[in-house]
Order: sequence, then structure tokens, then C-alpha cells
Amino acid sequence: MNNVLLALFLISYVVMIVALVKGYNPSLVLLGTGILWAVLGGMNLQGVLNDLISGQFNAQAVSFMTIIFGSWFAQVMIQTGIVKTIIRTAVELGGDNPKILIAIIMIVVSVMFTSLYSIGPAIAVGVIVLPVMISLGIPSRISIVAYGVSIAVAQLLNVSQYVVMRGLLSYIDEIPETMTSPWTPYAFIAFGVGVVVSIAGVLFMYSLSTKKKVKKVRKVKSWAVKASDSDEVTFVPWYVCIATIIPVILMMAFKVNIFAAFIIGVLYAILTAKITYRKIRIFPMISKTFKTGAGESAGMIMYMACAYTVASGASAIRPILQESLGGVLPQTTLGITLFMLVLVPLFMYRGPLALAGAGAAIYATIFAVGAVPVTYLWLLCFAGNSIYSGVDPTNSTNVWTCSYAKVKPFEFIKTALPICWIYGIVILGILYYMHG
Repeated sequence: MNNVLLALFLISYVVMIVALVKGYNPSLVLLGTGILWAVLGGMNLQGVLNDLISGQFNAQAVSFMTIIFGSWFAQVMIQTGIVKTIIRTAVELGGDNPKILIAIIMIVVSVMFTSLYSIGPAIAVGVIVLPVMISLGIPSRISIVAYGVSIAVAQLLNVSQYVVMRGLLSYIDEIPETMTSPWTPYAFIAFGVGVVVSIAGVLFMYSLSTKKKVKKVRKVKSWAVKASDSDEVTFVPWYVCIATIIPVILMMAFKVNIFAAFIIGVLYAILTAKITYRKIRIFPMISKTFKTGAGESAGMIMYMACAYTVASGASAIRPILQESLGGVLPQTTLGITLFMLVLVPLFMYRGPLALAGAGAAIYATIFAVGAVPVTYLWLLCFAGNSIYSGVDPTNSTNVWTCSYAKVKPFEFIKTALPICWIYGIVILGILYYMHG
């Protein structure tokens, strides 16, 4: 009987990946797969309705609220002019040198997205950053990869991402509720090194594109790009801009609750911006930004709810997978690390290494086998999600950037995969060195 169930699981696994690659709605695909896996694991109709679906929605309420608060905070950063101030300052520092501009923008975006979260802020920042890079002669595919990889690196320190990822592994009790040791020291080191490696990778790809004489748009001066922006830009002082890192500092250094950290960051940003830009109305802005952030979070919450369903369904079928695949999967820290490094392409299209996708079953099995320490597996999953965010063309940020810059997914993959592969080798190598 187990062989039949395993065969049905593998068939459904392949069907899910094919459906995702073909572009079917990922939320519906994941939801249907999660329900099927739960049924294969012996769950009845009542269990599917009450435990798998309703239970997951109740259990992950904190994760959903984290997404909303992260998006709210991001909207405040946008509406107060903090994002535009930081980006325009970076452009001025970069001048008209494309390589310097790429490096500065990638550093700035990586730092900002340690707190910013969700597709809304990614679009809001992208519509400022991408036209500048493309207008200065940087090929579109290089520009969007530089932007996407920068956001991916930021995931290592993003407090919202930590809570959301933890929800995908809610069946593992040993995972800390907040970013604490041993995660914090590794995250800072991997973030710093990851920024350097990703910049080097993008600059290398840019150099190759210039040697191959890739067709580029007409170069213009950076000051001309800024002058053509018809939107009214609010520039705020440096002490207002530090609001972008307040939630991260409060959570990691002072162990402040994530919601309190975001509220403090919001109030600090609005009140300090009010001092220099008196046009801001405090209470209407709080209400407006929360409403906008909550609205922009709806799609991501829907997707994550379905991803949690897959994780729960994978947990239900875990005994069958453990018996069938337990002896095949790596059972040492070195083995599981090499397994992930060699198979980096399987992060794409929410494949077998993507925790918020087809990888839910694989990781559930590895956790169930218990041969690799839980702490190390958790660090590996979280670091792997950063690789996934940069390389997967179905990731929401990458979908938008490809559409915005009119870059085909295959062109995106050709540029992003080598960069993210080397980036993955580096950050997972650091992880193994520190904790393996």
C-alpha cells in the first residue's frame, strides 16, 4: 500500500512542478497539492476542512499579520519620502559610471529590504531604480537581476521573512520564534559577504555583456534622469532615513516583539518626517499607509496560506516518505549542504528545493529522519530561501521586474542562475563552516 501511495505522491509532485512551470495560479496549485497529500496521508474530509485548511489559517495568524505590518512599514517609508531620498542619494553618488552605480544601488536596496517587505515596496522602489540603471546604458536583464538579487540577499536579515518562513515549518517546535543566536551572527556575516559576492557577480555579467556588444539604450547623464522625473520628490534628512533599519535593530539587539518594532519604526519615521515636511498629517498617514499596505499584502497572504497548506500536507505524508526516501536523502550536515549546492537549479519554478513550493515534502522528510540537527536544517532552509528569491523566475518580484523591463524568463535565468549559484556556494559554505 505504501508503494502505491508513494507512486501517487511522486506523480502529484511532478504534476505540481509542471503546473507551476506552465504558469498556472501558484496559490491554487499549492492548495490542491496540499489537500491531495493530506488525503494520501490518511486525513479524512473533516480533517482536511478543520485541521489542514482552517487550522493552518488559525495557526499562521501571526505570520499573516507580520506580512501586513511589514507592508505597512514599507508604505510609510515610501509615503514619507525616505525611499526616494535614499535612492536619489545613491544615484548622485554613483554619478555616470554604470559599475559604481550598480554597486551603490545594490548596497542601498539590500539594506532597505532588510525591513521592507512584500511585492508593493518592491514595485515602488523598482520604478525608481530600474529606469535609472537602464537609462544609463545598463542592459535590462542585468538591471533586473541586480535589483532582484539585492532583495534576495536582504532576506537573510529580514525580520518579516523570518516569521513567515518559520510558519512553513510550524511542525518543528525547536525553531526559535525570533531571530536569536545562532541565527543572528550567521545572518550578519552571510549578509555582508553576500552583498559583496552578488555585486561582483552582477558586475562580471555586466562586463561580459559589454564585451559581447549587447545592444543598449542611449546613455544619458544621471542628472538628466532625475530632472525628467515629473513627480514631486520629498527629500528628508539622514536621521529620518535611519527609520529603515529600526525594526531590525530593535528585534535583534533588544529582543523587541516584531509588531512593536514595526510600530516604533512607523512612528519614528512619520514624526521625524513631520518636523522637516510639515505637509504630512500624522493620523491620516498612519491610516492611509496601513490600508494600502494591507491591500498590497492580500495576494502574498493568499499565496503563503496555500504554501502553509502544502507544508502541512507534506507533514501528514511524512511517515510514508520517511520509510521510502529516508535512506536516500543526505543524513549529514555536509551531505545536505552539498545536496543543496549542487542542485541550485531546483530552486527555480518553486521546485524540489523551494520550501514555499515543491520542497515542502523533501524538507518534511529530512526533518522526520532526524539525522541532521534541527537547528542546522532551519538555518539551511532560511539561507536557501534567499537563493530561491534571487533565481526563481516565478518569484513575485522577478515576475514583475521581467514584465516591467520586457525581459523573457529564459534571459533572466541565464543571467541570474550563475550569480545565485556562486552566491549560494558562498553563504552555505559560511553556514557549514560556522555550524556544520
